[in-house]
Amino acid sequence: MRHSDIIVVGAGMAGLMAAITAAKAGKSVSVLSEGAGVLSIGSGAVDFLGYINGKKITDSPYNHLKELPENHPYNIIGETNIKNAFNSLIDISSNNGYKIKISDDGNNQTAISIVGTTKPTYICSESNNASKVLNAKKILFIGVEYLKDAQTALAVKQVKHYKVFSDAEISHAVLKSPFGKTHRVLNCLDIARYTDKEEGFNWLKNELLKYTEGYDAVIIPPICGTINYARNYEQLIEEGITVVESLSIPPGVGGYRLRDALVSEAKKLHVKFIENCNVQRAVVQNNKCVGLVALHNNIAGAVETEYTAEQYIIATGGVIGGGILSTPEKVYESIFKIELDAPKTVEDRSEKNVFGNHEFTKFGVNVNDKLQAVGADGKPLYENVFFAGNTLGNYDFPTEKSGYGVACSTGYTAALSAVNSK
Repeated sequence: MRHSDIIVVGAGMAGLMAAITAAKAGKSVSVLSEGAGVLSIGSGAVDFLGYINGKKITDSPYNHLKELPENHPYNIIGETNIKNAFNSLIDISSNNGYKIKISDDGNNQTAISIVGTTKPTYICSESNNASKVLNAKKILFIGVEYLKDAQTALAVKQVKHYKVFSDAEISHAVLKSPFGKTHRVLNCLDIARYTDKEEGFNWLKNELLKYTEGYDAVIIPPICGTINYARNYEQLIEEGITVVESLSIPPGVGGYRLRDALVSEAKKLHVKFIENCNVQRAVVQNNKCVGLVALHNNIAGAVETEYTAEQYIIATGGVIGGGILSTPEKVYESIFKIELDAPKTVEDRSEKNVFGNHEFTKFGVNVNDKLQAVGADGKPLYENVFFAGNTLGNYDFPTEKSGYGVACSTGYTAALSAVNSK
């Protein structure tokens, strides 16, 4: 039970894509994770490449890959793997209830946040695609009574800063809460779960019809549902309401939908999930990993368990996710203890400006085109270990808006490397 063909560490975007890809190739796969990962609280939109050197990308990100450093993960794995990974993600998600797509012209799409900011994204659900309302003349932002996440007046004030909306008439309204005043603050996930039910959808539809007549576009929180959101969204469109769901702060409904789709596919393929599992260290012999030692907490206290496989994929995240550890003396990968290139002083690892380009976001493992960790001589450190997602170095996902795109494509590529490894 503790041995698999392939072990994946991490259950975020990179880990799930790696697990599914390997399982589709006929391998037995186990996923070791401490929890659900940040995917479940994210927006559900998949950014490929939104900015380079602060310049917004509105056309196809593929046109700009050559502008990235040679050792950027995208350039390491290549365009073919990126395309195949994205197509696989769309198929997996759409086959499991979360319908997402790339725009027909292959360019970045526009998404709008719950606070009225816009951003470029590459793959999203039709309900999140705000590109179709950029030329709307009358726009209505909708909130819900007691839903503190949706401050519609603030959203209207923010969106008016964008030139594309400068000629639009923008208003806001608040729907009456279906729950009345509650003992705690409502979030978008609460309401989305309610609208999965017929009575909840009828509440949403009837409330929207009170306010939306005459508007070209209606921006609502992501509350069309978690399971039945696609059906509900399509029915609102049929009612003549041009709805766009905004991207919300955690807990993100879109992220819940996306993760549910990926986990559903993985379970169909008999991927084994071992949660509450903190991988402490690797057992290495002759430049080959022969096991991972994980810590489990139970009634008797902390218990160590060793898991073995033929191949290992590490998708534990970066500094924020705990896959990369930073001390005053060094920066290193958490399982294999690979020391990484980083400024020697803690002060030099970040910027005083919180919105600046922080060095720590680029910390990660240097890899070859198979996503094996390499030393200074360029040779693989471990022949059967592959790294994916934010555990990789040499890219700045917050400023590039490339996080899920790199995670998806490198998770997919790492699985291919593991599957084809002898």
